Amino acid sequence: MKNPLNLYTGNFKPVFWSVVILLMLFASYRINIVDDAYISFRYARNLVEGHGLVFNPGERVEGYSNFLWVMLMAAGLKLGIPPEQFSIVLAFPIFLACLLLSFLIGRRVLRSRTRGLLLMALVGTNWTIVSFAFSGMETALQLLEFLAAAYIVLDGLERGWNRRRSLALSITLNIALLTRPDGVVLAVIALAAWHKTKQDFKLRDLFVIGIPFLLLFVPCYIWKVGYYHALLPNSFHAKVQGLNGLPYGLLLIYLYSITYLLFPHLVFLIIQGRDIFRKNAGVQFMGTLILVWALYVIAVGGDFMEFRFLVPVMPLLLVVILYSISTHALNRRLKYGLIICLFLGTVNDSLAFGRVIEGMGIQPVFELTALPKGPVTNCIGIGKKLDEFFGGSDVTIATAAAGAIPYYSKLKTVDMLGINDAMVPLIGEKLSPMPGHHKIAPLSYLVERRVNLIIAPKNFSVRVELLKDWIRHVTWKDLYHFYLDVNRAIDGMPMDEVTMLLIPVDDQLVTIAWYLTPCEEVERVIRENNLYSFRLTRPGYRTGDLRAGE
Repeated sequence: MKNPLNLYTGNFKPVFWSVVILLMLFASYRINIVDDAYISFRYARNLVEGHGLVFNPGERVEGYSNFLWVMLMAAGLKLGIPPEQFSIVLAFPIFLACLLLSFLIGRRVLRSRTRGLLLMALVGTNWTIVSFAFSGMETALQLLEFLAAAYIVLDGLERGWNRRRSLALSITLNIALLTRPDGVVLAVIALAAWHKTKQDFKLRDLFVIGIPFLLLFVPCYIWKVGYYHALLPNSFHAKVQGLNGLPYGLLLIYLYSITYLLFPHLVFLIIQGRDIFRKNAGVQFMGTLILVWALYVIAVGGDFMEFRFLVPVMPLLLVVILYSISTHALNRRLKYGLIICLFLGTVNDSLAFGRVIEGMGIQPVFELTALPKGPVTNCIGIGKKLDEFFGGSDVTIATAAAGAIPYYSKLKTVDMLGINDAMVPLIGEKLSPMPGHHKIAPLSYLVERRVNLIIAPKNFSVRVELLKDWIRHVTWKDLYHFYLDVNRAIDGMPMDEVTMLLIPVDDQLVTIAWYLTPCEEVERVIRENNLYSFRLTRPGYRTGDLRAGE
């Protein structure tokens, strides 16, 4: 009986390259930079402009967790290409390399070029993989590193380890470690596989593996510890909450399984897992890496971005699933059904995931990409308008959307969620169990930092045609949508009155900022641009109507 995985036996090259072109065209449709990408862009720009690898000049906080990606963005700036463009320029060759490596891995493990083509098609149409490949973040680069390391290990397991393969593996693992600290999971599993299968182990083999670490990773890590005076990025302290985060980590794995219709495959793998691993050392390596990575994701409490943390092992899981289907005597219809489920999973994710996870603290891709330039939030527009009004001044802003707004405004910014602020993880008030949103800066801290404007684009940006009605109904209670404790006394004095400043973003949108700490620069801009403001007092009555230029 013909195996359903042997889908094509004719002239292969035209089909192969046609599929590659179609997958790249599909990927180009998913170009949408998420707000968090602009954090890395800001670090890169500050580095190029001579301020150092910092979020705010003079404040050494390692808010990024993607060192190599930031360096690449800085290199693009040196070439005169803005990060928001250079990240997409890099994404195309990186994603293409991921597709080709997926094919090569599939062909090697599944023993068929058509099966390798099937794997490449599954990777290239995967909604999550493609969305984050062109999101401006380092996710695609990390995926490429996982695929490259997996291919090298598979090659070494099959053909033996010579110096060239050992050196290639070591360099790849070093690049992975420089890209993200959690590359250590890949490094440990890959080196364990290398050591276990290395025959006639000699001291020079250790030398070949170890030299790249001594030349690349170790000096960089020593420099970072000396520069930031911390062993781990500040983002780790802001996001990871110990045992309290385990439920969210488990939730992420569960949602991924049901969204991509993987439960039938996972059940089959559990039943047949021991036999599968015994038959193929490469599958055993990939299965181990997938399992350990899943445990890591659970341990750190998952992530608020839709399945981003799982992207590096998604293609490897698909390989293991296809291998289990192809090597077991299943009913032909069942095999076809399992394969079709893999494709339907990405359709289900793109169409239904947002509804499935609504209110669960994990944001689908369309929400992540809407924040920077969506019609209601438009963080890019807000940032550019702030730069137009206050650029080059000492005005300080605070926001929880610490990506596009700080990047385009170029103003000193307090990251209210603490990713780029070392104090917030230590003194922050409890906000939510949502990954990356556990704590928020206390209002007293914003006063201490002399924050002038607090920006909350999600809750305080209003369409022009709705503005009058919004202002008519706004009360003191609406201040709670800043997620700050407005009832706590500041320096022993209760806060009974606040000023709200209307900042026109464009012809369609107005953002309402909390004017916290008065300063002459803000007052000048209000006068010169005839900006409107109003006051809110406890228990919710304004002290006056809209005032212009005062």
